[in-house]
Amino acid sequence: MNRQAMQVSPQIVEPAAPHDSGEVLLNAFRDLGIEFIISSPGSEWPPLWEALARQRRDGRKGPVYIDCGHETLAVGIAAGITQITGKMQAVLLHAGPGLAQGAMAIGSARDLEIPMLVMSGESSTYGEAGFDPGAQWYRNLSVVGGQQRIIEPMVKWAQQVPSSETLHGCVVRAGELAQRVPKGPVYLTVSMDSMMQPAKQPRQLATPPTPKLRPSAADIGAVVQAIRSAKAPLIAVHNAGADKEAFDALVELAECFAIPVTEAPGAYFSNFPKGHDLYLGTNVRPETIGCDLVLLVENATPWYPPSNFPEDVAIISISDNALKGHLVYQQLGASQYLEGHVASTLKLLTEELRSVGTDVDEIKRRRTHFGSLHETWLASIADARKRASGNKSITVPLLVQTLQRVLPDDAAFVDETIVHRPLIREHLEWEKPHVYFRSPTGLGQGVAYALGIKQAAPDRTVVMLIGDGTFMYNPIVPALAYAAEQGLPLLIVVLNNKKYAVMEELHNRFYPNGTARKEDDYYGVHLQDNHYERVASVVDGFSQRVEEISDLENAIRNARSAVADGRTAILNVIMPEPVPFK
Repeated sequence: MNRQAMQVSPQIVEPAAPHDSGEVLLNAFRDLGIEFIISSPGSEWPPLWEALARQRRDGRKGPVYIDCGHETLAVGIAAGITQITGKMQAVLLHAGPGLAQGAMAIGSARDLEIPMLVMSGESSTYGEAGFDPGAQWYRNLSVVGGQQRIIEPMVKWAQQVPSSETLHGCVVRAGELAQRVPKGPVYLTVSMDSMMQPAKQPRQLATPPTPKLRPSAADIGAVVQAIRSAKAPLIAVHNAGADKEAFDALVELAECFAIPVTEAPGAYFSNFPKGHDLYLGTNVRPETIGCDLVLLVENATPWYPPSNFPEDVAIISISDNALKGHLVYQQLGASQYLEGHVASTLKLLTEELRSVGTDVDEIKRRRTHFGSLHETWLASIADARKRASGNKSITVPLLVQTLQRVLPDDAAFVDETIVHRPLIREHLEWEKPHVYFRSPTGLGQGVAYALGIKQAAPDRTVVMLIGDGTFMYNPIVPALAYAAEQGLPLLIVVLNNKKYAVMEELHNRFYPNGTARKEDDYYGVHLQDNHYERVASVVDGFSQRVEEISDLENAIRNARSAVADGRTAILNVIMPEPVPFK
């Protein structure tokens, strides 16, 4: 079903009649403010589909329902939409098998703290009580202990809906739980038997917005005092950039007290303007530049090994929840925590710093000093690009520069590479949030995530940067079909080094003088020279294999034109140059 199909004219409504619980479920989604129901569908959802048919017939406002052909696709699209809009979406899967298929993506949403309402169905009577759900529910789809047992380790909360009478309350409560700190996916299983029963419609009550928690005034004051007492504070940010408000608030705080900013090497977002004179690049150790205070902003894993935090440097964590329950082990080295809505916390710090006053001369001195470090970083980037320009094959710096020169200024980049990722982050330029998105952990989700971002921002060019090995992990045919059906073309760039390069790199690291290296006899490394671009023909997309530097710019221009015409484009870019894994 495409987006345009949901826009209908009001029609005459039939006399009121009792409906089954599909209507109750749809009303719960409306009350939660859910905009999209993304489904890899199964036979448990006819009650909801019937309610959606009535919604369209009657011209009622409500969620847009979209089918897609894979569970990872459904979850990834929902995650991408939420990262752009900040709003939770609903995902409907099929029984236990669909849930198991989508489990990796659901677990990744938990790790990134993306709120999501996930549901699948079951049968509670197996045809013994008059209602016949189908023999498959008896023979193939039942799960001992309930479907929730499959997904409990991957979600924040999982539960079975007891009855049709409690369906509305259970769904609304689950949706509210998903949006409470720590945010994350929740799961409900509901029986077809319950959904087929006539149900009384609950009162329509819009769910109140999730409260934004804030630190106490005393805690804000203590951190402000620490910042003012520090000779050289540093901000180390990891994942604040998903929230545009936090991105802007971080810039304001940095400028207020001339605090330089470094991004974590594994950051999932663009967190700070790279052209800003307080930006110092990636993974700067505070002691190497004389810093005596580090503000960890949404930075849960700043040091490696974890206990390798700097000595004689004060560390303060600023996060909505700094201690992550999904991590097996974590060391921050923090002496103080500010927990609450990050953008609000950063604004409170800035306001308090301004109210107590700052040393103008000291601020100017620091701005000049760290500005010179920013220029040093810029020079290192320019030097790396110059060295890369002398290469005879296509390199990451050249690819990234050419993409950004040819594509629209507001293009968004989704990155599902491994060995190429540090160079992509280093050479990709941004001044605003929502330019760079690292794909969720667990290879095979990037294209779905990119489609979700495109769904939420359909007027932007969305570029999927993906390794050749990773490309094969993705549900690429269902993703291309979805892109074509929804009118959401992507520009997919395969960075093809014809191997699982990270496997080779790590093997050599563990066995530097090993037999595999000496004999060039590696396992789990080599890939065939596949023509990945040809899969675009499934949906009449644009495709081109690019081996020569001289062909790169025209290939990107042709791909841009195809995307502008509504066709997904796949460029298979051959990049044999070895890249160390950092």
